[in-house]
Amino acid sequence: MAKFGYDVLPTWAHWQIERYLSLDEDQRAIVSRRVDELHRWHRRVQLPKYVAFLSEVEEQVRPNDPARPGAAGAVDAALVARWRDRVSEAWIPFAEHLAPGLAELALTLRPEQIERLRRRLADADDEYREKFLAENSKARAEARADRVVKRAETFLGRLDSAQLRELRMLAAAMPAREDDWLAERQRRQNGLVALLRTLSTERPGQREATRLAREYLLSMWTSQNERRRARLEAAIGESDALSADTLAKATPAQRAHLVKLVRGYADDFRALSGAALASAR
Repeated sequence: MAKFGYDVLPTWAHWQIERYLSLDEDQRAIVSRRVDELHRWHRRVQLPKYVAFLSEVEEQVRPNDPARPGAAGAVDAALVARWRDRVSEAWIPFAEHLAPGLAELALTLRPEQIERLRRRLADADDEYREKFLAENSKARAEARADRVVKRAETFLGRLDSAQLRELRMLAAAMPAREDDWLAERQRRQNGLVALLRTLSTERPGQREATRLAREYLLSMWTSQNERRRARLEAAIGESDALSADTLAKATPAQRAHLVKLVRGYADDFRALSGAALASAR
């Protein structure tokens, strides 16, 4: 499924851009060319790095080997944070390669297309509110617990009743930060709309447009609101601690499930990147 999903990513991305902007024929050609270029680069250059990272994770989460005490299995919140940082760092080269295409398309956009995007994003925010921002705190806590359990079972397989009870209790007790996440989501959306309006109105050259697009893309995950950033960083730290605690209490079978999952993704990415190298010869 990972290989299939990766192969159809260009089609999916093109469809999403079309849905949000209603492109004309010239714009479709830009999107098709730029998305294909980005996908080929990512397959050739980035996937091997993902394989290396996943291989490290596999070794770190593998059930302890009695013949090698302490060799693996000791996962704490600091290690989970390092994994998360490694994943976040993958955005930087991606943003660098995305910026020229974003700039080229933005320079061709019309006001009604940007307004369509703004409305679509607002509709998506309404869906977010419905899914994550229930009217009372109890419902929000239950929804948060549902998300945490679903994520845990994705990585570890089925949890037993005692694990479920404890995980739901700990997740429900975590600080409610859904409003802050929505505010950050809207900040990114507003920044994108503002960027597109600037580029489509002022029509700078491709180089300047690319610089502005790169600046936006590289800063989009960093909150500009200090108080909100501090709250979200604390929430992320608590989530890391909960992930580490859940993994520490996982059974050998659940650890084996995680190892199989991580190895499967690594194998898929290895095959995909190998296919790209073979086709380039």
